[in-house]
Amino acid sequence: MPPPAAACRGVVRVLGIAVAEEADPRACVCSAAPMPKPRWGFQINPDSRYHRGETERMNATILAGRNTGTLARGYSKKLKIAVPQKPGFRAFVNATDQEITGYCIDVFEAALKKLPYDLDYEFNVFIGSYDQLVHNVTSGNFDAAVGDVTITADRAVHVDFTMPYTESGVSLLVLTENDSESTIEWVFLKPLTTELWLATVGGFLFTGLVVWLIEGPRNQEYQGSSSRQLSTALYFSFSTLTFSHGQIIRSPLSKVVVVIWCFVVLVLVQSYTASLSSILTAKRLRPSVTDLDHLLLTNDYIGYQSGSFLHSVLTNQGFTGKRLKAYGKKEEYANALRKGSMNGGVSAIVDEIPYITSFLSDPRYQKEFQMVKRIYNTPGLGFVFPQDSPLVHNLSVAILNLTGGGEGARIEAKWLVTPPPLQSYGIANTDSAPLTLRSFSGLFIITVCISGLMLLISIATLVHAKYTKVRDSEMQSADGDGESEGGVASSPGQNDMGNGSMTAQPHHEARNDVPQGVHGSSGSVGDDEPNGSVPAHSIQIEMSSTD
Repeated sequence: MPPPAAACRGVVRVLGIAVAEEADPRACVCSAAPMPKPRWGFQINPDSRYHRGETERMNATILAGRNTGTLARGYSKKLKIAVPQKPGFRAFVNATDQEITGYCIDVFEAALKKLPYDLDYEFNVFIGSYDQLVHNVTSGNFDAAVGDVTITADRAVHVDFTMPYTESGVSLLVLTENDSESTIEWVFLKPLTTELWLATVGGFLFTGLVVWLIEGPRNQEYQGSSSRQLSTALYFSFSTLTFSHGQIIRSPLSKVVVVIWCFVVLVLVQSYTASLSSILTAKRLRPSVTDLDHLLLTNDYIGYQSGSFLHSVLTNQGFTGKRLKAYGKKEEYANALRKGSMNGGVSAIVDEIPYITSFLSDPRYQKEFQMVKRIYNTPGLGFVFPQDSPLVHNLSVAILNLTGGGEGARIEAKWLVTPPPLQSYGIANTDSAPLTLRSFSGLFIITVCISGLMLLISIATLVHAKYTKVRDSEMQSADGDGESEGGVASSPGQNDMGNGSMTAQPHHEARNDVPQGVHGSSGSVGDDEPNGSVPAHSIQIEMSSTD
């Protein structure tokens, strides 16, 4: 027998992860001689049952952790795996006596192929709720559970889950109501947003102001009293909406402004007509229920999937058991929602998003039902194993590799049909989106810039014309002063000549001595002046020249 110190050292080596030692630590019998005090660490009593049990547990754990390439001890036998039997939603799990198929089964088998070892197992159909299924794994009746089992905090206390292989969450499935038969509604205002309505009215007023400023000084249509000018400008600007403006526009600048604005009005009118037609012709739908709190305040009935954990969730939310109804098939969901709470049905069904998505992917229910906002978050669906099972880690890694690649997408496409985009998270938006100011911001910027430019050109033209008129008037006044001074200096001689001629000859003789051409063209002096053909002073100059 080796000395006691050597035997004790053997025990210490087992605790120090030296598992290659063949000697059984429990066979170590120490003598009565005192054991030398260790230099470092702690002293171990080999006779302690606690340390013997702890040594065996750590040895088994180390062996299980190191044997990554082979199946750990305890799972060398065939695994007995429970599969829940479902009356509906068999795309996830379809467990019968003849075969077991479905989306969850394919994911599990594909993950097993990625393990570094082979796993021998057999499926067993389980009839009962999902909480009972988890309890049977905890009690050891089954080695694992494979199916659409939701990972919850209450279940994770008793078992271990793999990584979730699909996203989940809880939402409401409700009936869609037709909102097209409402009483009085301002539907004609909905094609445009409030900002676009205000911008359009502002565009009409701005165009009318610019045209009035340009045409006012030149066009009599835009002149008169203040009320007449304002009414004319407003009528002209808003009449462009129907292209019935009848006022005469004389300035080329205002014509450019009106043409640009008419183009903007044309685009707005066509877009408004298309959007309004879409709103009036499309079937306007809205959900009958939008919130779980609203149902809590009423006496309506709530449905849920039979066997799921949602019964406890709804109970914790404050719903009494008599208001909860369990359903298992898609047809039961549809019939209960169609009846409503007043006729023996339910007002809404609370279920996980994967099942609601599967329900809405059916063409029979796409237009009649919809899913509203998420009301509860869950990690997803996972596979169930007993606590501290070494298979959980390996399967979780395999599931991550599976869902991250193309194989997981192919399995999902095989069993689960993708619903329409508008039904993905339930709030159906069948109404056309209103037209926004952002969509027409470029047109408004162009018309404002061009109108402003035309107005500046008109103002510059008026200022230039005013300046030119003032300058010409000043030049004419200066020329008039010079001519008046010259006329005063020559007037005495002219008067003398006029007086001498008139004294030398009688008045009637002067008429007779005028050349024939003058008589032929002018006639008598009294007749010519009113006609304006020959002025009187011209005749006097001719008469004086003949002398």
